[in-house]
Amino acid sequence: MSLPLGLLALTLTAQAAVSGSAKSSSAKVDSEDKKIKYDASKAVDGSFGLGWGEDEDGYGEGSWLELDLGRTQELSEINIWPGNLSQGQKSFREYSRPKKVKVTISGGADGEKEIEAVLLDRIQRYDIELDEPISARKVRIEVIEVYEGFVFSDMYIAEVAVNFTSSREKIQPLIDWLDTPSAQKAWDAHDAKVEAAFVAYMDADFGDQDSLEFLMSQAGDGAEFIRLKAPKLVDVGYRAAAVKPDELSIDALSKIKDANAIPALEMAQLRSYGKARAELEDLVEIFYAYQELIGGASLNVPYWGESGWSLGQIQSFSEPVPIEVTPEGDLLLADIGNNRVQRFTYEGRADKEWGGGKADLSKTWFDEGRPWYVTGQASGDRNGEFMNPLDIEMVPMGDGMGFAVLDASKRVQVYDQEGRAVIGWKVQNSSSQLDPNVGGEGYLAWVPRKKRLYVILGDELIAYNLDAEELGRWELEDGTPNAVEVGKNNKLYMAFGREVIKYDLDGFRHGVIWDEDELGEGFEDMDLTLDENKRMWVVTDQGYAHKFKNERKKEYSVRFSDVSLIRPRIAVQEDILYCVDRDRIIRLDALQAKLDAEEAALEAAEEAAANATEE
Repeated sequence: MSLPLGLLALTLTAQAAVSGSAKSSSAKVDSEDKKIKYDASKAVDGSFGLGWGEDEDGYGEGSWLELDLGRTQELSEINIWPGNLSQGQKSFREYSRPKKVKVTISGGADGEKEIEAVLLDRIQRYDIELDEPISARKVRIEVIEVYEGFVFSDMYIAEVAVNFTSSREKIQPLIDWLDTPSAQKAWDAHDAKVEAAFVAYMDADFGDQDSLEFLMSQAGDGAEFIRLKAPKLVDVGYRAAAVKPDELSIDALSKIKDANAIPALEMAQLRSYGKARAELEDLVEIFYAYQELIGGASLNVPYWGESGWSLGQIQSFSEPVPIEVTPEGDLLLADIGNNRVQRFTYEGRADKEWGGGKADLSKTWFDEGRPWYVTGQASGDRNGEFMNPLDIEMVPMGDGMGFAVLDASKRVQVYDQEGRAVIGWKVQNSSSQLDPNVGGEGYLAWVPRKKRLYVILGDELIAYNLDAEELGRWELEDGTPNAVEVGKNNKLYMAFGREVIKYDLDGFRHGVIWDEDELGEGFEDMDLTLDENKRMWVVTDQGYAHKFKNERKKEYSVRFSDVSLIRPRIAVQEDILYCVDRDRIIRLDALQAKLDAEEAALEAAEEAAANATEE
């Protein structure tokens, strides 16, 4: 097929304008196919599937890559895609990648400029933004330090570019070509191949590997016909910006939901910016979460929990995880990141859960979003569903005890002794904003004498009966508490920083009950609970548990943990103390630990006395 004279002239002119080259200290030759050489040109071709690989002794320290842009031009940023990205995270970790580089910019009216940069060990586009534009022709990247490959020593850089986010003028010849009839014909053929690959994959019983690899190649490295054309129309340094991810292939992969496509989606993300990059980041997160979900529930969850989404696992994302003991000795736990309540037996085995029905993907997190994650129960606002449960409280139901749950949507749900949902309501007209990462801002407190359920949201104290009727509302003088409990005197005990302060049920502040004098110095967080005998317990994040007979007298203290706790939440029955910390439940016989400590102290004193006598 012959091109029209005008179009031919345009193409020849654009091709003649292409300038620039690249060279390097060495180049790796493929061990299986000697025709493939990972030379410097692979780092400026716009493709991330291949890259420059050095081939010297060691892990790549001292190797260098240099771009000659062909003519002096104004540079505002240098862009580096470190590592071998051909197989995503797998190849990135297997091969060495730059850690510290020295970038030398030279060849222009502004003279020579050196910049050192330290790259984090992750798949990324590292942008070196210049304080002010510099006139230059050459960019040399010298590798000073590396992250060593887990399998291979060869060091790789996938791509290098300049002015990546402001390249429109430089890639205009390719944009103009894409408007030509020949380019449109190539587009049509490309789209037909993508659609055929999608159909072939979906029709195969277990997916079609060749079709998947084709779609991945187009999504991550751009449409093949554009990838081949770019080096003929776009200068060295600008080809990564010229070759865009193929949207049709990305759409096909998003429908296929094959986790093997993650490397391609990550490459597409790396060659995007702005809104397109954010959308691809979101898609990559979904794929990682989906990969975890289809991997299935863990079959070997240890008793007392660990991080995860399976039954018996706990997912807090560093938020507090409230816990209560039932009269039967079971434990009820508000599993905040799994949008559910779990029940653990006295032996530490999870045997029941309440929530949205089944594991699902979610990015719901308070009123904000977070990266996509697998949640043990789907989040929701229907009866029996939770959106990040913040607290759980035992409440009387008939002849037994049920429980109430408060979640991040400010909704309260009440369950009977059989675990059936009875009633639910949302706190209305609340000005408090519940936020993550502050250690808890929502609490429930049941007051038996008044038969009231108190909801604490931020600095608001709101009383309800179990028929969802609001009975009163007050403001807490000290602000937002970090722990709440009802004493046997039907007063509210609240922790604020390092102090426990007593409040009346109408919000009247009595004053400080316990502080560092009773609880020790240096702690940052604590939790309060009552045992079955109405004794108050306090655990601090330094790992100490304190049992009080009353406000004025402590019964005993014991070291609960040798390591600092992270936002501890506790429950106690028969001097057995349970504490949720780091997505697991720690169980301690506090009384026995006290007796053991006393015995050890006595033996130490006797040994010291004996040694003194001998001397």
